[in-house]
Amino acid sequence: MSSAETDDDILADMQQLWREAEQLWDASDSTTPFQGYVSADYPVVFEALRGLKGQVLSILEWGSGLGVVTIMASRLGFDAYGIEVEPELVDYSTNFAARFGPHAQFAEGSFIPEEFDYQPRRGDEIQQTRTDVDSAYLALDMDLRDFDLVYAYPWPEEYNLFRNIVKTCGNPQGLFMSFDVREGLKLERMSDEAKHRRRNANPRTRNIRKR
Repeated sequence: MSSAETDDDILADMQQLWREAEQLWDASDSTTPFQGYVSADYPVVFEALRGLKGQVLSILEWGSGLGVVTIMASRLGFDAYGIEVEPELVDYSTNFAARFGPHAQFAEGSFIPEEFDYQPRRGDEIQQTRTDVDSAYLALDMDLRDFDLVYAYPWPEEYNLFRNIVKTCGNPQGLFMSFDVREGLKLERMSDEAKHRRRNANPRTRNIRKR
């Protein structure tokens, strides 16, 4: 992001990116790489990211598709990365990034870290997410804990899975931003839940501290 570039300048470019991504989707939605692709409400996500400037530095998008959110984050000044399982979509993302956000980086593979302990009893339900590919973190030369914010658009049945991955393998002070077509955008800080659990586990200590 140039020092002379305003958010309005960026928004104008992003609106063109949104149009081109939608045109590509319309022309390709029946092809195999696009069968699991669903786009978020890009203007809503753009405004949310803009509001996080100065609060986070690095952002990782899971299932980055055509790379639009990762590119938006990059143009807004974040260190932005995307992980996508479909190689053709990674190629499209790279091409879009060359024109709209050259600092955005993408890796092909799974967003699930190898160390994640899958527990169905905890609500780790897998419906659409592929688990037959290698984790992409090695290609990024980063760990999930290295990111300040993880953004995802999970299938409703997989929301708990996504959240549990962030909670158990991500940055303890990190944020999880998720989009749902029915509920909109949700932003959660993992440390807030940890504090809530500690308070509930030891209410007496909490009362003493309040005196």
